[in-house]
Amino acid sequence: LAGGAAFAKEIEAALRSAGAVIVVWSQTSIHSDWVRDEAAVGRDCGRLVPISLDGAAAPLGFGQYHVVAMSGWNGRADAPQIERLLHALDGDVRSPAPHPDGPASAKTAIPSRRTLLIGGAAIGVPVFAAGAWWMGGHGLLSPAPPAHSIAVLPFANLSGDPAQDYFSDGLTEELIGALARLPALQVVGRTSSFKFKGSKENSTAIGAKLGVAFLLDGSVRREGNQVRISGQLVDTRTGYERWSQTYDREMTDILATQTSIGQAVAEQLKIALLGGDIAALSRGGTSVPAAYDAYLQGRRLIDMGGVESVFREALAHFDAAIAADGGFAAAHSERARTLVALGDEFVGPAALKATYDAALASARRAVELAPGLAGAQATLGQTVWNSTLNYGLAKPAYARAIAAGGGDADILARFGLFSCDGGDFATGLAAARRAAVLDPLNPRVFRFLGYAMIEARNYPEAVVALRHSLELSPQSNGAHASLGDILQLQGQYRAAADEYAREPVEWLRLSGRAMALRRLGDVAGAQDALKALQARANDVAIYQQAQVYAQWGEKDLAFNALGAAFKAGDSGLVQLKTDPMMDPVRADPRFARLLARLGLGG
Repeated sequence: LAGGAAFAKEIEAALRSAGAVIVVWSQTSIHSDWVRDEAAVGRDCGRLVPISLDGAAAPLGFGQYHVVAMSGWNGRADAPQIERLLHALDGDVRSPAPHPDGPASAKTAIPSRRTLLIGGAAIGVPVFAAGAWWMGGHGLLSPAPPAHSIAVLPFANLSGDPAQDYFSDGLTEELIGALARLPALQVVGRTSSFKFKGSKENSTAIGAKLGVAFLLDGSVRREGNQVRISGQLVDTRTGYERWSQTYDREMTDILATQTSIGQAVAEQLKIALLGGDIAALSRGGTSVPAAYDAYLQGRRLIDMGGVESVFREALAHFDAAIAADGGFAAAHSERARTLVALGDEFVGPAALKATYDAALASARRAVELAPGLAGAQATLGQTVWNSTLNYGLAKPAYARAIAAGGGDADILARFGLFSCDGGDFATGLAAARRAAVLDPLNPRVFRFLGYAMIEARNYPEAVVALRHSLELSPQSNGAHASLGDILQLQGQYRAAADEYAREPVEWLRLSGRAMALRRLGDVAGAQDALKALQARANDVAIYQQAQVYAQWGEKDLAFNALGAAFKAGDSGLVQLKTDPMMDPVRADPRFARLLARLGLGG
């Protein structure tokens, strides 16, 4: 690839123009999302020639293709394995299929069989590449768990007080986050791990459901300022314990204990820890017991989410954590995320700027304290994007977040949707799909994946993701409205109206109803829904009003609403560039001018 090349575009173009796509299956590559994605292009173009270096079977979806066995190859060009490969190339490869953007040129129609693109070669791309991720709701497609894959199960609360669950759960979450910072580890996300809280299933069954080779389990007993933490690492393939340790510590040593557990896991999984990786295990933390305790209580509330009062209570806990330790970077980061959530969902135009300004200040402080804390960088990117509505300003922070913590499902999901907002679908969908692999039981991850698929106009996969989000959580906010959008865009207006009616978020339900009823000819009902949307106190849905007008064909009213949304700082504008609901007004020159103001021109 030439310097400055757009990886995804260059790779796809090369795949489609190659005479053959040789995919090298091995025990390593069968788990690579990038290799599977490239193999899928070769398969769909009719030019796939799979080989196996070490006897590894092709993964699900590719088993119907004959695999050329290369085991024992001595590296010589005249070896019998190479002859078998050349025979396969002569007999099986057909002429290149035309590219969807136009016919293949004469220059690329009949390439030499020696001009080959090898899928699975080492290339400089992030680890979160796209690939097969889900199939029909039956689970992940990985035939065997990656060797360095792990899930941290919720540590049991042995204090005897159920009210202390927040502490043991919070400690578990912190361990998940710390291990996810190690690039060599594939760590299952928090939501999926917590599905097995209190489960009586054995380690092998849980490991199979989560697709991991190892489970980290344990317990926490807290008495005053004393904490006993016991941990054990279990091989899910054999059920045998690989490591166990009990730590008796004071609360002031809790961070050091987490680091010790992380180091022990890395050593057992034969992951070499350099100085920077060891530091990553404890980055952004605190040694002040009161600060840590308040932080964990805030995290518990954020996980509950849902209503404004819960977010407000969480904010108070993060404020208390910062008051106890002003250098607690993770608390500043979570404070910023909470303020952004309030601004996005509950705060009206009058208080929106002050809310976002406070979020931005907290996010910047978190990054100042811990520049290498991936969650802080991701929160800064999200906060900058939602508060300034400038894509270019937010992009560097998201890039730093992925560089520091590309193994965190939550960060990947946020980064994936952000990238799709900017029109970078190859990067965005790859990240969103990777998040779904890492946290397969998290409805929010699949909801974000569905949103990203809608922006990419991949409606079939969007429906699968959104339906799965609802299977995991029937009250998944926004999922029904997004399904309604898809149905409306496909001309199924009655079904769209029914889907919108199921949406629990009022302003999404009303905007959807206004669009669908107008298409069904119920002009009065559509007008009533729009009036109800406009009459909401502390309105946070100005952008949705613009969507309604765009779908109604009222261009001037749509741009009036977009102008009002921009003036108010409505974060709904972040989806403007790729929102299919805005397609009716996309060709208007005013649309391009507004995109330029959002840093999304070009």
